[in-house]
Amino acid sequence: MDLQFAAPSLIEALLALVVVLLFIVVGVLASKINALQASFSNLENDMSAKLSDVAAQANDANNQQSEAQARSLVITRHLQTLEEKQTDIENQVRELKLQDPSLRLYQRAAELVKQGASIDEIIEACDIPRAEAEMLMMVHRQNG
Repeated sequence: MDLQFAAPSLIEALLALVVVLLFIVVGVLASKINALQASFSNLENDMSAKLSDVAAQANDANNQQSEAQARSLVITRHLQTLEEKQTDIENQVRELKLQDPSLRLYQRAAELVKQGASIDEIIEACDIPRAEAEMLMMVHRQNG
């Protein structure tokens, strides 16, 4: 038996070349796939971190809104209390005005001045001193 090295045929050489090229292409594609998977993993991690940040910000916003609503409720209650106190004070002032006869005299004197009464008429009707009647006349003339 002669051992001869048979020269590979052209088809065998082309098939071998195609197989080598396929291995190279598969290797390149595998490295591209690995790179894309790593990139996808990094993007996924970035998105997860950003989503956590957004969730934390939303939680902070909700807490701030709850605090603002609570403050608003407290302020509203204080305002209601202040309005009630103001109403009470106004009622007390009205009662005091009605109880003080001298205030009624001066109110009557002011009305007479507005109606055009003379100083003597005011003194007679309200029983107040001439100086006070003159002062009322001056004040109401300046305002009128």
